[in-house]
Amino acid sequence: MGLPPYEPQQVPESHYKFQVMAEPEKKKKTSPVTGNDFVTILFSFKITDEDGNVRYHKESLIPWSDVYRDLLLAFGAKPDKKGNVHLGDEIGIVGKEFEADIVHEPDKDDPRKSWSRIANIKLDDDVPPPKEDEEVPF
Repeated sequence: MGLPPYEPQQVPESHYKFQVMAEPEKKKKTSPVTGNDFVTILFSFKITDEDGNVRYHKESLIPWSDVYRDLLLAFGAKPDKKGNVHLGDEIGIVGKEFEADIVHEPDKDDPRKSWSRIANIKLDDDVPPPKEDEEVPF
């Protein structure tokens, strides 16, 4: 009787080709700090490494994160004059592909844990960088 091979639960850090497997799920959450409601978006991806090995990755993103912005741009969204990025309802994303890295981010509450996260989404060279928050004069 042979033993099964070791398979790490986390996606190894590396460069991958991502493909959206299902419509993202919007989930309403409440901030434990402020008590305000907000939305997270859960994405399901099939990811393929440079050797053709396939894994699956789910990641929940908040709409104000830079990774979410870059993901929308990778799906074909365009920034408006204010730098906001909108993906029209007419653009379906299931099956869309892009390239990015997986990095391991330490858990903020437990140093023994880390999470696989999308990073460094490859964008076309004509996509402008995000605008910095403008300072408010007093």
